[in-house]
Amino acid sequence: MDLKQLECFLAVARELHFGRAAAKLYVSQSSVSEAVKALEHALGGLLFDRTSRRVALTPLGETLRNGAAPAIIQLKASIEDCKQQAAGKPRLLKIGFLGGGLYELHQPFVTEAKAAHPEIELEFVELTYVTHYAAVSDGTVDAAFCRLPLGADGLRHGPVIMRDQRMLCVPQDHALAATGLVDPELLAQERLVRMVPGSVNQEWQDYHFPHHTPQGKPIGEGPVIRTIREAIAAVGTKQALLMLTKRAASYYATPQIAFVEIDLPAMPSALVWRADDRRPIIQELNALLLRIGSRYGIAPA
Repeated sequence: MDLKQLECFLAVARELHFGRAAAKLYVSQSSVSEAVKALEHALGGLLFDRTSRRVALTPLGETLRNGAAPAIIQLKASIEDCKQQAAGKPRLLKIGFLGGGLYELHQPFVTEAKAAHPEIELEFVELTYVTHYAAVSDGTVDAAFCRLPLGADGLRHGPVIMRDQRMLCVPQDHALAATGLVDPELLAQERLVRMVPGSVNQEWQDYHFPHHTPQGKPIGEGPVIRTIREAIAAVGTKQALLMLTKRAASYYATPQIAFVEIDLPAMPSALVWRADDRRPIIQELNALLLRIGSRYGIAPA
């Protein structure tokens, strides 16, 4: 077996679809199928149950995924580090973000990280509601600035850097647009946009896209969205409402859209990384973010 076979296997294990896995890897579907078959032959058992309707991991496949994924991600990161070093270039550290990311902390963070670690080059990758945790889990980014709680297993987060007032995004002519502070029980009369199923865990969905009010009244189901802009478009066409942070409300100012405060717990954000990633640089960036946030007066005590 080789690294390419394992990469193909992990892509199929994530997507549970050979075609989508091939598209993610920029190879043909037949190449992915052949790689998986070769790996199954080498291991002596099937890694996937395949039917015309679905693809599912076998127990053997689950064992390989759980054991191989962290090692492959770390190996690929080490190979990239070595390539950068051999070329005389700084090591690349990819940081994902959703929406406005670090907002007013972005520039001081980049400046001070570069000064403290000239051997590291930061690359920022914009993520979506669908990918902001998946990209950390699968190694697309080394870490990401995410809204908590953690949206996937196998991850850790640093100290909360921002804790933002929650805002309700509504059409400008909506009855709630003139409300000073929205009672969350009124959401029982509305619909909220919804996440792509399986993109984050239920705890994260319940916090950011709740299905019930605090008193247990059901909230209507709006359209499934993938990006913040898609969600705001759904608000603009009066299909559903959306909850964002106060900083995001300023960042995503849109004609005919209003943002009003809602009486729900604030949205916390922090740096998130893989639990098996023990590189000191991750902790150093966490400490730097906390110092900058405290200096700007926005890091919670």
